[in-house]
Amino acid sequence: MGCTTIFVVALLGLALVLGGTWWLLTKVMNDYTSKEPANVEMAAVSEAEFAAANDKLVSVQDAQRRHQSVSVQFTAAELNALIARHPDFSDMRGKFRVAIADSLMTLDMSVPLREIDVPGIRDRWLNGTARFEFIYHENAFNFALRSLTANDRDLPLSVLQGFEAPFNKSFNESFEKSRRKNARSNEFWENVKTVAVIDDKLVITTKGPEAPEADSDTDDDAEPTVTPPTTI
Repeated sequence: MGCTTIFVVALLGLALVLGGTWWLLTKVMNDYTSKEPANVEMAAVSEAEFAAANDKLVSVQDAQRRHQSVSVQFTAAELNALIARHPDFSDMRGKFRVAIADSLMTLDMSVPLREIDVPGIRDRWLNGTARFEFIYHENAFNFALRSLTANDRDLPLSVLQGFEAPFNKSFNESFEKSRRKNARSNEFWENVKTVAVIDDKLVITTKGPEAPEADSDTDDDAEPTVTPPTTI
C-alpha cells in the first residue's frame, strides 16, 4: 500500500545522511546503488493460493470498513501471492519478495530511485536485501533494522542501529504525507490498530468499536466487558 516504496526512500535517506559531503555522497551512490535493476524472481502462484490470500485481504478490508476488530495472519507465501497477482500490489511486482521467520521480515528488493531528487541518483536502482523487525501502532511505524545488503555490500549493524531513530522519523513523516494524498489509503490505515511481524506471519489487527463511556450509576468495581478480536 505504498509503504515499501517509502521504506526504500527512507533507507536511501539514511545513506545520504551518512554521505555528508559530495565525495562521500558519490561513493555511497556508487557502492550501494546500481545502474540496472536486479531480477527479483517470484515463485509461480496458483489460483488456489491467490484466492486464499485474497480472501484474507478482503476480510481485513471488510473489517476496517465495518469498524470490526479482527486479527488476520498472512504468511510470506500469501504476501508474495498478493504481490504477484493482486492489482493493488502491481507497483511492487518484480521489485519485492517477502520472507518471514523468527519475527523478522526479509525484503528482497530492486527499486528505482526516481523519487530521490538528487542528480545522479534518480536514474539508479537500489538492489539488495533488508532484514528487520517492525510494528505499526498508534498511527506510526517502528522499525528495528537487523541487516542491510545493497549492491552486494553489507552496512555495519552499528551504523544501522545508530541511525534507527532518524530512519523511523523519516519513514513516518513520508508515510503521513503519502496517506494525506490518497483518501482510500488514509481510510484503510485510520481503521488499522496494529501491524506486526510475529513468528512466521504478518499480523494485521483492525480497530473495533470504541468502548462506551462509563455510566456514573454503574458499579465502579465492575470489570468492563472486553471482546477479543476475531482471528483469521
